[in-house]
Amino acid sequence: MRHRLLFILLLLLLAPSAHARQVTPIQPLALAAGQPLRITGMDVVFAPGILEELAESDAKAANKRAAAGLPPLDPTSYPTGPQDGAAYATLPFKQMFPLVIRDVTRDWKLDNGTPVTLRITLDRLKTADAAMAILVAWSSDMLEGTVDVLDAANGASLGSFRVEVKNTHGGWGGMLIRGGGIREKLAEEFGLEVSRYIAGRKKKG
Repeated sequence: MRHRLLFILLLLLLAPSAHARQVTPIQPLALAAGQPLRITGMDVVFAPGILEELAESDAKAANKRAAAGLPPLDPTSYPTGPQDGAAYATLPFKQMFPLVIRDVTRDWKLDNGTPVTLRITLDRLKTADAAMAILVAWSSDMLEGTVDVLDAANGASLGSFRVEVKNTHGGWGGMLIRGGGIREKLAEEFGLEVSRYIAGRKKKG
């Protein structure tokens, strides 16, 4: 019996992690495949259901910012500047998310062509709980939302789609491998799916 319990514990500790990303079209994009695009701006909206999780996330970021000796930020502003992944962990989600999306879309060369803007409505944000991962063997980090692509010149809709990112971690071992920067990883994977879909290709140009 003892050996069986040890075997089960070992499985929980070494359970692997799984990553799933999905895009579901809502309104087909009125863009030609491979059409050069330039994302000139983005508006990020949070559904009421994720505000509690968002507050917890922002509180952790504020603690990291204070520990680094950095001044507090206006949570309603969108900072600009060079890519600096190390500083993103100290930003509120509403400031971190568009910067990560900006970096990913630029990496995909979505910074030259027909100007478009993005309206992103996030309605699910969840980060895995280490204790629950050990107890139930699996726990997940999730970020989901709807992306509206708009003509930057007149605001006309060019299409919309839903993005779902889910990173599942098995047991304590999976949580150790998970590491830090969870919000930023979710935002980056969200940005990858946005870039792939609106660019109409699976790889960078």
